[in-house]
Amino acid sequence: MEVYFSTVVRQGPIAQGGELVSIDWATKKIKGKTTLSPTDPLITEKDDANPRGNSRGGRGIVKINDTIYVATYHSLLLFDPSLTPKGKISNNLFVGLHEIFHHDDVIWLTSTAIDCVIGIDTQGNSIKSWWARESQTLLKHFSLTQLKIDKTTDNRLLWLKVLPARQPSHTHLNAVAVHNDELYVLLNRFGAVYNTTTNRLVLEDPSIKGCHNLVFFEDKIIINDTQGKRVMVYAQNGTLIKALSLLDFPEINAIYKLANNASKAKSSSFFKGINFFSRFLNREHEIKSPLFLRGLCPAGQSRILVGFSPATIAEIDIEKGRLLDLFPYSQDIAVCVHGLLACS
Repeated sequence: MEVYFSTVVRQGPIAQGGELVSIDWATKKIKGKTTLSPTDPLITEKDDANPRGNSRGGRGIVKINDTIYVATYHSLLLFDPSLTPKGKISNNLFVGLHEIFHHDDVIWLTSTAIDCVIGIDTQGNSIKSWWARESQTLLKHFSLTQLKIDKTTDNRLLWLKVLPARQPSHTHLNAVAVHNDELYVLLNRFGAVYNTTTNRLVLEDPSIKGCHNLVFFEDKIIINDTQGKRVMVYAQNGTLIKALSLLDFPEINAIYKLANNASKAKSSSFFKGINFFSRFLNREHEIKSPLFLRGLCPAGQSRILVGFSPATIAEIDIEKGRLLDLFPYSQDIAVCVHGLLACS
């Protein structure tokens, strides 16, 4: 099995804000890697002062035939399997891309900053779009207001300083999936899954607010509870089946403790007793968080791959609740796995 994953380096320079990496899962040998950064239009720290990640690094990944498509903030970058560049696709509505999904020759992209999903063909031509804040069901259920946006202009750099997450009606739509020819989206802010085809709220779990990833796997829905450090397994009617806490696995718990202790030691050794810096470091600790879950994909019967920080991939049997394998890529909690794709 070959695994592709993207990373985000929190608080890192935007030009070196993440990578696309390919590995042979059986041997854990790195087969290739390349830096990912937002260019054309170029984004620098002057444009984006948000240190959490924002325009840094890579996001969702799909493979179509012999082409790897990986999302950055405002573009899809194309590579061959050896990670040699093949081109780029961009669009005036690619704003804060997160997870992507391929189905029936349509690539669905989550344009998170503006709460929409965009469908394009493999050449980049727009096919359709769906906007969370134009759904009458969602507007009523969550008391949202419609987004004020000019869809005809180039929006790619216009939202960098808006901080959409602080806007009261922002849904932070960050994952998309097609199941049985119906389109589903994940609303991070509410811990909710919505079927855009039938206009139906499938799942709403406030305990997973801030969640990432949406995977339909066998007869289940799987979501990363990023803040709770859990992998959530639901029935397709939205009923919770099980919550797998990554901290229950000793090997992952050890990674968490080591990263957490290293972070605390660094903070106390430099700024102990200085109130101003203590407040800053508390904020920094939020930005650089160990076991920050992003990245989720099937890896075979009952097996999934889960990504987290410091950049690590875990293979888990969700039926038996067992940790099967681990691949630690970095020991730096600033480096987080984001996109994740397993290819047999």
